Amino acid sequence: MNNFDKIFSTEMPHESAEKHVTGLAKYTDDIIEPKGTLHAAIGWSKISKGKIIKLDLRDVLKSEGVCGIVTEKDIPGINDVGPVFKGDYIFTSKKVEYFGQPIFAVAAKSIDLARKAVLKAKIKYRKEKPIVNIKEALKNKSYILKTRKLTTGDSKNAINKSKNKLTGELELGGQDHFYLEGQISLTIPKEDDSLKIYTSTQHPSETQQIVAKVLKQNFNSIDVNVRRIGGGFGGKETQSFLFAAISALLAKKLNKPVKLRLDRDEDMIITGKRHDFYFKYEVGFSENGKINGLEVMMASRCGYSADLSGAVNDRAVYNIDNAYLIPNIKIISHRCKTNTVSNTAFRGFGAPQGSFCIESIIDNIANYLNIDPYK
Repeated sequence: MNNFDKIFSTEMPHESAEKHVTGLAKYTDDIIEPKGTLHAAIGWSKISKGKIIKLDLRDVLKSEGVCGIVTEKDIPGINDVGPVFKGDYIFTSKKVEYFGQPIFAVAAKSIDLARKAVLKAKIKYRKEKPIVNIKEALKNKSYILKTRKLTTGDSKNAINKSKNKLTGELELGGQDHFYLEGQISLTIPKEDDSLKIYTSTQHPSETQQIVAKVLKQNFNSIDVNVRRIGGGFGGKETQSFLFAAISALLAKKLNKPVKLRLDRDEDMIITGKRHDFYFKYEVGFSENGKINGLEVMMASRCGYSADLSGAVNDRAVYNIDNAYLIPNIKIISHRCKTNTVSNTAFRGFGAPQGSFCIESIIDNIANYLNIDPYK
């Protein structure tokens, strides 16, 4: 065994392993709160699509322990936390695009009082028919980004000339990240209008930039600190920006430390998941299972905004052929807009979805030919 092999064959514990298993690891929620810290809660939409006709927050303001409220009107900078494309709004005041869309946030003297207060909001909606799944989106040509196409060779001719052909449809569901620590942010006002933010995020530098744009301040006035992510798995790459921004807006308005910590159920309602996909394919192949030509239509549910859907879908396209040499291939990739929460990065970032498609096709070819798919 050479030195290189020795280095990489040595078992090395995770640097925080002992603290994790003994419960001594400090997460954002374990940080000692400054005196006078307020606790925030979000008031979110209870419909999937429609218009807000009336928003009455008077009872929320009068609720026990409430110190303040923020809405879209209280944002001094941009009402957007989109990492690449615009459209990931912090609050909405008119148009509702998904169930769980934030409308306002409240800060109170305790988390229980804040959560009780948001329930007192009186919101009148005009409901519209939502698009909630991929097939509905395809039928209505509802896309959040432009359709992409990739071709090489002559797939149609290769399929027609093949002795064996198969067509089929595949569906792949999404997943929730279920990170170890839920979405959380603690913002502490400092001197000269600066803010110190403790947040559970996979992208502290972009948190700094986005919060600064939301507050219309210089980047260096925002100090972002991350001790532990809590197993983000992609769910805290961009989705954490919303909660950092809301806690910062409240902290700046009230000049008090503000902590925003979501319960798990609320976290799962408001935050995006792994993209679910729908595939239709036609494949031509030989007697020994060699693929001569393949055509695939793939469509994903991106949700109401783009977030990172462009890159996720591109990666799925690039992984369609996986480990196989397919000389003639045509791929059409639709990025569907639906009235659901905006789906986001998830470990694998589109690659598992693309690999799932081709591996399922390989299995179907093997079953058709009655041969072992592993061979």
